Amino acid sequence: MRKIALYPFLLALYPVMYLVAVNIDQINPLMAARSLAIPLFGCALLFLLIALFTRSWQKAALTAAFWVAAIYLLFFFAYVPIYQAVEKTVILGVNIGRHRTLLILLVALLAAGTLFIVTRKGISGTLTAFLNVIAIAAIIIPVGQIVAYKIQTSEIVARMQAGFQPDSAVSVMEGEMAPDVYYIILDMYTRADVLKDYFSFDNAALLDYLTERGFYVAECSQSNYNSTQYSIGSTLNMDYLDTLGLDVEDPDLVAAVQQNRVMALFEDLGYRTIAFETGFSITEIQNVDEYLSPFKNVWDGLFYGGVNSFEAMILKNSAGTLLYEAKPNLANKYQTILDTPYIQYRERIAYALDKLESIAGMDGPKFVFAHILAPHDPFVFDQHGNFVYRETPFTLNNDQEYVTPGTYVAGYTAELQYLNMRVEAIVDALLAESKNPPVIILQGDHGAPRSWEIGGDTAILNAYYLPRKDSENLSPNISPVNTFRVVFNQYFNGQFPLLEDQSYRVDKVLKDYAETTGYPCPAVP
Repeated sequence: MRKIALYPFLLALYPVMYLVAVNIDQINPLMAARSLAIPLFGCALLFLLIALFTRSWQKAALTAAFWVAAIYLLFFFAYVPIYQAVEKTVILGVNIGRHRTLLILLVALLAAGTLFIVTRKGISGTLTAFLNVIAIAAIIIPVGQIVAYKIQTSEIVARMQAGFQPDSAVSVMEGEMAPDVYYIILDMYTRADVLKDYFSFDNAALLDYLTERGFYVAECSQSNYNSTQYSIGSTLNMDYLDTLGLDVEDPDLVAAVQQNRVMALFEDLGYRTIAFETGFSITEIQNVDEYLSPFKNVWDGLFYGGVNSFEAMILKNSAGTLLYEAKPNLANKYQTILDTPYIQYRERIAYALDKLESIAGMDGPKFVFAHILAPHDPFVFDQHGNFVYRETPFTLNNDQEYVTPGTYVAGYTAELQYLNMRVEAIVDALLAESKNPPVIILQGDHGAPRSWEIGGDTAILNAYYLPRKDSENLSPNISPVNTFRVVFNQYFNGQFPLLEDQSYRVDKVLKDYAETTGYPCPAVP
């Protein structure tokens, strides 16, 4: 510990590892590979240069650690507030609130610190050992969080699988061909009455189209939870989360989605399972027979040609946000580099919509799980499917591009119109090209969060195409928790009693599920 200086390299890794740990439920850790490699390489290069110059690895290590700390502190915490504080400050006729002035000050600080360290007579081994201990302790915390998260999700999987009941036995009905089953989740697709009252948009054209094609549209349906992973986790396990022993503190119920009861039952029936890459790691179910992605593998996404979503998050929460402020003045190729996460997001949605139109010809019987992140913001299509340009950094949460109600409503309804057109094309293709009439479920995972004040955050589109079966088990109020109970009962000799339809809001402060009545439905239940 006294002779080997680990601390500068561990300190170089720590901030990125910390961000990976706190976002582990949202990202693939491989997306942080470049963010880890760049500071590690820079630290190693600086260490070698100083070591060659001073002939002292101890001075080189301390200098490298000083650079890492200074750059990280300025980059992550200090640059933006300092810049905003001195932006218009003039001293002796010089405007010190310019980026180049601050960069000169940073270089001067680094040079002064480096000179101070390399001119010392010696660095004690005790200091090296002390800094090693501090750095090791620091890096253990995020690594430990990542490992604990993986262990906890594994325990959840085991607990859920142990909870599967014997009455879940299913089989294909005698004399009938097993139908393909398409579960298409349109993220944040809200109910017709909320669209009319909150968004001033009449969705009758799509609903009439679905009804004419034989769909049952549940006019008063609400999601069981107002958040994606909770809602989909409940639906794919055909039960409420508290009944499954999954509380709000569980790690975003990743296992409830990725190791779910519904897909396990279809696999028992001999179905081929198919899922799509979504860009939202929780719903990226890769342990399927065929995982469809516009990118051949994770490395294609990592080296797509610009910053990835993890890197965009770093830039957004640091001095890197200044790049987005300057974006309109950058050349197009540099704007594209910054917009890569946004472009990838759009490409995943477009790929899923295109693939669903042609998927009927794939070998079956098959269960297709397609979570499409539209009309969820950020909005990437206008009403004609054209690219929607943006100025703010990409994010799936609290998008800053549509901060006013007017811009949000306009963006949502424009994308909805395009999505409706694509949904009709997908339904036409599935009905026309399937050898055996398929089961098709079109469902929002939750409503529009911006409409929570009127209860609209749980009001959803919920439509069922159940060929050769009546709709006596469907009702205007049916909620997603009963979706596959109906499907298994009607097509696969299931004996699942229908549950009471209830909706909950996820309260992460109180760490509980709060029951909600949702938006009053004008239709007669």
